[in-house]
Amino acid sequence: MKRMLEITNVESGNLYTKTNMINPLALMRRTLLLGILMSIVLCAMLGTAFGDDPPIPADSPSVLQPKGTQHGFFQYDTPPDHFSEGPAPYDSYSQSPLIPSLDQKPAGVFLGLDFAESFEVQPTVRGGYTHIPVKPTDRFLPQIPAVYLVFSVHEHLSSYPIIGRLFSESETGMDAPQWLDEDIVDLALEDESGFLKFFPPDGIWQPGRYRVEIFVGYIANEVSKMGTMRFTIVPPPFAPPSS
Repeated sequence: MKRMLEITNVESGNLYTKTNMINPLALMRRTLLLGILMSIVLCAMLGTAFGDDPPIPADSPSVLQPKGTQHGFFQYDTPPDHFSEGPAPYDSYSQSPLIPSLDQKPAGVFLGLDFAESFEVQPTVRGGYTHIPVKPTDRFLPQIPAVYLVFSVHEHLSSYPIIGRLFSESETGMDAPQWLDEDIVDLALEDESGFLKFFPPDGIWQPGRYRVEIFVGYIANEVSKMGTMRFTIVPPPFAPPSS
């Protein structure tokens, strides 16, 4: 099969005929080879992308098994069973003898705490004030209007509140069902001391022993509790009748 291409030369006025012999079999052969080459390249790319992934068995274990371990920390790798009959590993922490008792004079942020009938105020170099208890004691007469708990603290980088709650104790040391009075003081950055003031219930102190629980924080609970202090209201001295 021959394809005739005719070219007309307008300038010379002559008609030339040029015959271009193109073999269609050679064209088909080149097209077929190019298609085969592209198929080989595409198959190689697909094989590289998916050939390295190993098959996943149907019964493959999960990442964390109920009894599995990681890095040697078995008790932390699996969630605790709250329904187990055995005690949790941290249940005995609150009964540890290494934890200081909260039924004693607070320490930590406090440098000192004293009960007193009054106090004096002196300025400090930081712009705050120092409260100094006058005649500190833990025994008071019933006629005193209020009992002060004067304290000093370490230097601090942020303000925080201190809460005090007053309870009445019986002779056997049983706790009262409800606190009698509460006082809250906010310590600023420049404050190195402060005081809590407690008033008698019903306007008069009844002889007996009283307990003050001290908390550091915005909420009074077992976590923020720092310690306990006690004072006693003694009966008035007996005055013999005049003759």
